[in-house]
Amino acid sequence: MSTQQRRSIERYFPTEPWLEEYREAINENDAYAEHSAGWGVNFDGSFIFQIEDVPLESTAIADLPPEIVEAVEDELSALDADRIETILEEAPANVCESIEAREGSLEDRVAAEVKETSMAEIPDRIWPELRPELPDLLDELITQLEENVADDGTIYAYLDLYDGECEAVDTVTDLDDQECGFRLIGEYGKWTKLVRGDGDVIDMLMSGEFEIDGDMQKILQYSDAAVDLAEVAADVDSRFIF
Repeated sequence: MSTQQRRSIERYFPTEPWLEEYREAINENDAYAEHSAGWGVNFDGSFIFQIEDVPLESTAIADLPPEIVEAVEDELSALDADRIETILEEAPANVCESIEAREGSLEDRVAAEVKETSMAEIPDRIWPELRPELPDLLDELITQLEENVADDGTIYAYLDLYDGECEAVDTVTDLDDQECGFRLIGEYGKWTKLVRGDGDVIDMLMSGEFEIDGDMQKILQYSDAAVDLAEVAADVDSRFIF
């Protein structure tokens, strides 16, 4: 049985439910409301947070947070051999060959195969008959990756910021699908640094860790609000998928 605390999908960055949690935290923050009064009035203040180089290729299911890995082990170990044999009847041929080449019991070989699957390989190696046997949280995370990550491994998180509030959030997989006034662009590792509270967004902009597409003078004019947005993100109780 798992000894790790299992959390809801809203805790995991960068997912759309986490983004919704972030929106609620922004709107409960009095400092941000004060410092961003007038933002977006007579100009487009919406943002896309462009999270580049999400490490799908280098992250296996075994590398996910330990509570997810233990849940996978718990769910698969609960399957008997007959059930596993039935599930394997629909597995891709290359997956069956890989499982066959492993050592150990059938249950152990299937579990090892699943855990060594990278996040990028999931569409090809986690087949429909297996998905219901995986923990609900992993299934939700897979759905998030399928729906919200662009083909090049980028996540585009949209925030509609206007006059002290975040009115809406969304994710898109193509920049042409959503107009915005500003884009904050950085690789995944820089975003996790910011969300963990280990970086100052203005300093990271000035040092080139982030790029801004939009009117930098507006950002500097509302620098306190920009810092507030980063601090609110750091205060969200977050777990990191990668």
